[in-house]
Amino acid sequence: MKKVALMVLTGVMALSLAACGSTSTNNASSADSGSSGSRTYFINPKSIGPAYWAAAQKGAEQAASDLNVKVVYNAPTEADSSKQINMIQDMLTRKVDGIGVSPNDAKAVGPIFKKALGQNVKIVTWDSDAPDSDRQYYVAPDTDKAVGELLAKTIGDEIGGNGKVAFMVAGLGSENQIAKSDAAKAYFEANYPDIEVVTTVSSDDDQQKAYANAQNLIKTYPDLRGIIGFAGGEPPAAAEVVEQAIKDGTLKQGQIAITGIAVPSVVKNYIKNGTIKTDIIWDPGKLAYATVYVLDQLAQGKEITDGMDIPTVGTVKVDGQNVFIGTLQVTQDNVDSFGF
Repeated sequence: MKKVALMVLTGVMALSLAACGSTSTNNASSADSGSSGSRTYFINPKSIGPAYWAAAQKGAEQAASDLNVKVVYNAPTEADSSKQINMIQDMLTRKVDGIGVSPNDAKAVGPIFKKALGQNVKIVTWDSDAPDSDRQYYVAPDTDKAVGELLAKTIGDEIGGNGKVAFMVAGLGSENQIAKSDAAKAYFEANYPDIEVVTTVSSDDDQQKAYANAQNLIKTYPDLRGIIGFAGGEPPAAAEVVEQAIKDGTLKQGQIAITGIAVPSVVKNYIKNGTIKTDIIWDPGKLAYATVYVLDQLAQGKEITDGMDIPTVGTVKVDGQNVFIGTLQVTQDNVDSFGF
């Protein structure tokens, strides 16, 4: 049965890869609305493959078409910081006008960002930040603190404010994963002192590793009450493992609550089954679209202002060097309404 479950999860991953369109570090996806577009931007997610980044790619490509610019969307096939930095270096050599990066390691990108700045290349981080670097803006759904607190409140309410909870993250060096999980822990301490965070496990953005992590969690902590997945691959992996354990009779329905950040289409069945009651998400396509838009504004010498309206994205909040597009909550009531 475990083999069957892994095949199901692998099937989901295969769909994600197909949707992504390019899974090779040597086969970048390039969106160009025409030869008249003179500005080129490198949009660099953490990795290529997961459904979250595939949805983001569509937004970046739409922005390229709408703004009449060229976008190169590419990343390593795994969340590898050194490979990511090498790709950025290659794009600087190709003299792109701007880079939009979701750093795998917030500190490691510092030197390459400084080099980009020296070449007058515009720098925007998105999804995950490098706040101590030379980046000019960070595009996100909300502050990492706000998202982390919302996830903690969601799971805390579901388990009645007490019990053991495990954190599943995509990377231990990613600024957004660190900040969100730290905020969740602080929220528990302040509001749910009877909740104990027993461990934090990382998948390195690898779906099968996330699945194995979830298996180990329910074996190691038989009294586990909740799991928070802080990245797109973690909640579906946890949900698949929990549902399989329920079928095998080793867990009872509702014994482990799950919440996290995941693309609605990937967790739709888990939400409908009640395995996941609430999913926290934002439209990754709009996030990538906003990233391209901000880069293009900067490249043209235009200001980024609070309340500005970004086509297809809507009105955004600008707080200092942060651009926020807003979050969404996915439940059984609205899960069918999302197109990503």
